[in-house]
Amino acid sequence: MANPCTQSKCISSSSRRLEDNSKRGARAIFFLKFFYILSVIVLVLSNIGLEITDSMQNVSVTNKDTIRRLYYLLMTDLISMVGATVVCFLMFWLFFIYLILWIHRAVKNLRYLTKTFFSPVAAVVVCTALPDIGFFISGFVLWDIARHQQMLLDERGIQFSPVTKRNLVIFLVFLILGNIMVSENITGSWPGFLAAFAVIIGIMLSWLRVLRPCVEQGDKLYQLQQEETIHAKD
Repeated sequence: MANPCTQSKCISSSSRRLEDNSKRGARAIFFLKFFYILSVIVLVLSNIGLEITDSMQNVSVTNKDTIRRLYYLLMTDLISMVGATVVCFLMFWLFFIYLILWIHRAVKNLRYLTKTFFSPVAAVVVCTALPDIGFFISGFVLWDIARHQQMLLDERGIQFSPVTKRNLVIFLVFLILGNIMVSENITGSWPGFLAAFAVIIGIMLSWLRVLRPCVEQGDKLYQLQQEETIHAKD
């Protein structure tokens, strides 16, 4: 029976050792989750601010104590919302940075073992340098990474749950909806804002369902390389 780990693709090759990419992937997922939580908090604080504003309009002008308390509550809510929004944007950019670092290393690791549609530099460029469609193309970059990682795992008889086409399609649909909402500028009204927020949440959740298996696949390949390197030395 032929050895599935051929000389050209052997993970334990001393001249082509993979680099541990697990920390980059784990941090990208962590910041994405944090961004999701903060986005929900911002939405809740926005709704609270609107409720307080409506209450202030309905309070009699002679009831100064109630108006003063509502004013302090509104200021507290606005400060909290601004702070949460700032941290939210920070989490997004940290997620984006670690995602790009992970993608670059993931493709570079794969290039040691097989061919990929994107080179490490090209994968980063299409995700960052192309306006509007960069995030859309990132779905295909992740799919290319996941497909080749799964092929390598299959060659070694490793059972793993790959990225499903369904999750990828859902991810791309949410990205298209997001681009449509940005181009149509529907966030001027409260219903439009809620719709845009729902699309953002959908993008993040579907992104997580696509990214997590990709990261876990890459981690598994690295672990195999470490094990085969140890066995080669014994």
